[in-house]
Amino acid sequence: MFRALLATVVSAVAVHAACPGGGLLAHGRCWYLSQAGASCGTTCAGKGLTYSHYVAGEDQPMLPRLLGRNPATKQFAWGRIECYVASADRYHPAKAAPNSNTGDNGEASDWSVDVCELACACAEPEASTGSADYPACAQRNEVLRHAGAHAIFVDLSSHGAAGCWQNDCTNTDKFNAADMGICARTCSQTEECTHWSYGEQDGTAKCFFRKSDGGREQADGWVSGTKACAPPSLPDAFVALTSSEVLLPCDGGKSDACPDMARAVTTWKFAIKHLKRATEGKLDANTMNFINQVSGDTDAFAAQMSEENFPVIAANNRQVFQALQGWLLSQPKAEVDPNDASLPQPLRGSLCGASHCYEEL
Repeated sequence: MFRALLATVVSAVAVHAACPGGGLLAHGRCWYLSQAGASCGTTCAGKGLTYSHYVAGEDQPMLPRLLGRNPATKQFAWGRIECYVASADRYHPAKAAPNSNTGDNGEASDWSVDVCELACACAEPEASTGSADYPACAQRNEVLRHAGAHAIFVDLSSHGAAGCWQNDCTNTDKFNAADMGICARTCSQTEECTHWSYGEQDGTAKCFFRKSDGGREQADGWVSGTKACAPPSLPDAFVALTSSEVLLPCDGGKSDACPDMARAVTTWKFAIKHLKRATEGKLDANTMNFINQVSGDTDAFAAQMSEENFPVIAANNRQVFQALQGWLLSQPKAEVDPNDASLPQPLRGSLCGASHCYEEL
């Protein structure tokens, strides 16, 4: 079914490289579509930004641009922030003064509705995500303790597989890491995280993630930083394409050139995850359906791997990436150093580990 895959790829919406996480630059702000029920304040904070209120108006609303298409129904302007209801494929533009039944009685950044995905305007960063001063911005000989209140417990299994809280990396505030840059990158990519620490616990170097700096203490050998104190962010399209190229020796299946299916599949999942992020809201629905299909097929294969089906999965994934290669090459790129231990393995020229892509090999 992939033979006629993606004959035409719809042009991408213009996205400025200065907006982290694939944000859309318009009206001097970085725009993002929130999760249903989330506020714009939370959404912007998850990108390391602050909310910056702007009403685009009924004639040129932002939601169709964020979605990459026009929803089935455009309704009346309702609140101060545009609201998209996915279950009905409808949306409300925004206006200066909200209707009385919106529940929008405080700061616009705090407003949320269970069914609404909001068009969130965040202040454009002065520079690319990640501090230009990294690693100088990190505070030496300081640790941020949990102290019973300041840790976050979230799924960090995409960045760590050992040294987690109660050996569960899907609900943890820490993991083993070979480089403090992994801590900084992880925090910058984790919505709940505002601060990170890196130091030795029980003889092993670890990252710790916090929602405040309330547990700050002096501690020799430790390093801590804010969410913004991180290496520059990596464009999703660049990560996706680079990761797919590392997998070329595996296109024919398991072989001497590709002896480890688990590592190859983890790398495919990583590449597809970044492909989905890069293309979300920017390509047509048919293209996104193909991407979502190979994503689901790869996840299913990862749960029950077999040498017989591995070449089929690899071939289908490769066809999607080949069809989108021109589009991916047109997106922002990054200069990377393969010796940078904070980078995921595909950007250092290797397959991911069997568990995740920051695994020390």
